[in-house]
Amino acid sequence: MSQVIFLNNNDPNIGLHTRSATMGNEYALVEQFIDYYCTRFTRDNKKTQLAVFVEPRIESGFPDIVFASYLPSIIDNWSAEREQLDTNDLKVLSFLGYSQNANGAKIISKLGLPEKQTITSLEKLLSSKLILYRKNCWKVRDLRDVFSITKLVAVEAKLNNVSKVIEQTHLNTWFASHSYALTNSVRPQRETVKAFSKYGIGLYCKGSQFKKIVKAKQYTLPSSYLSFQFNEWIGKTIAHQGGRSYA
Repeated sequence: MSQVIFLNNNDPNIGLHTRSATMGNEYALVEQFIDYYCTRFTRDNKKTQLAVFVEPRIESGFPDIVFASYLPSIIDNWSAEREQLDTNDLKVLSFLGYSQNANGAKIISKLGLPEKQTITSLEKLLSSKLILYRKNCWKVRDLRDVFSITKLVAVEAKLNNVSKVIEQTHLNTWFASHSYALTNSVRPQRETVKAFSKYGIGLYCKGSQFKKIVKAKQYTLPSSYLSFQFNEWIGKTIAHQGGRSYA
């Protein structure tokens, strides 16, 4: 399998929906940056692979690009049961990830899901071998066996007036380990650069070539259920492309 896979079209089989790209200068900038990022990735990374999402539909909108670096071992613990996980299941998984241990009552109270839905999600996650039940509490298995993404980079593109994209770029930190804005402005205003630094978000600019003006803060993964969702989209894609069969 290629070191880079592209997920830029609707794929109901894995639950991924994307927005149709609008042709124009901004789209051209996005395409050029994808080529730039992929070239650098394949040159500098030998142990990880890359999935490129173009305008995936998520709860907070349609980020222009999401680059997910992941370990090839993502498919090692795959199963037919894992194919059936939905958003509510991943929300329960994410909650257990940061709460360490929780009983059913705590999960229902914190997430606000109906009891029947919560029980169903726990059963599905248990069957998928993503969680354990020990001493009357639920917990996530070793994260290395559950979550294979090592870096999740969100990118929002904007021509010229980059200050308008700060809010969306910052919003993407709820699921990404690094969040960047991308612009064709060669020399962004000093106040704009300060704002990016203040919020822990990064900025790429393009003159004759791409240049990282502000380095994004790194956030811990997985940071939300959506971090898990990108992980599952990748796993499903690889399993389907490989024609994997399950016992």
